[in-house]
Amino acid sequence: MDLIDIVSTPFMQRSFISAVLLASLFGLFGTFIVPKRLGFMADGISHGSLLGIALGLLLGIYPIFLAIIVASLYGFLLSRVSSTSNITQDGLVGVFLSGGMGGAIIIMSYVPGYKPELFSYLFGNILTIHWTDIYFLTGFFILVTIIFVSQWRNLVITTIHNDLSHVIDLPVGRTKYFLFIGTSITLIAGVKLLGIILVSALLIIPVLIANQFGQSLKSTFVLTQFIGILSTFAGILISYVMDYPTGPSVAILLVATLMVALVYKNMKAKFSH
Repeated sequence: MDLIDIVSTPFMQRSFISAVLLASLFGLFGTFIVPKRLGFMADGISHGSLLGIALGLLLGIYPIFLAIIVASLYGFLLSRVSSTSNITQDGLVGVFLSGGMGGAIIIMSYVPGYKPELFSYLFGNILTIHWTDIYFLTGFFILVTIIFVSQWRNLVITTIHNDLSHVIDLPVGRTKYFLFIGTSITLIAGVKLLGIILVSALLIIPVLIANQFGQSLKSTFVLTQFIGILSTFAGILISYVMDYPTGPSVAILLVATLMVALVYKNMKAKFSH
């Protein structure tokens, strides 16, 4: 089967469309989450949201819907934590991760019968992506883009110089809520494609790769979008041709690309002296 035949397959078309939307969303949020050193937040929220998936499977409710509610709650609580709080952000993320996964495992023990759909939620399955998912992603992407345009200045200043944002009286709290809750929802939106276990890779690794070449926040942002979309496309093709789970295929490709970028940058620095 050649590339044209693969692309003409309906479920692959849905996968590629969702890949563009998701990679763009992850690029938007990742550009500001990673510099704040909040990458661990992505793992905590995505893993902890398995609680919503488990509840959905037990109650017969659409699992992604409940996972979005759980993730949004996590994002809201994280945005409420301040630097003067007795509970740190990374500590609270650890609570979400252990409590959410622990609760999910216990709940899953009450779900009768074999649970093949659980594997899809854990590692991603392009066959589970439907047009309703594409419509949701499109609407969410448009909404996020509009808010990003209005919040761009605030996001840039709070990322580069957080103290300055307080001095010039920017609405830091509102920006923080948008960034944390938006990231949380995006992580769950990517579960069907990448799976809960590995969805954070598309948020974190493209930014790290772009940081090796970007000279400014703007150039890093553009590179992150390009790397995210290209790597997701390639990962989906690999998973289809080799019959691998989608999430691991994309994650391994991203890790390999990051290793190459690091080696290239180190060699370039070495030979330039």
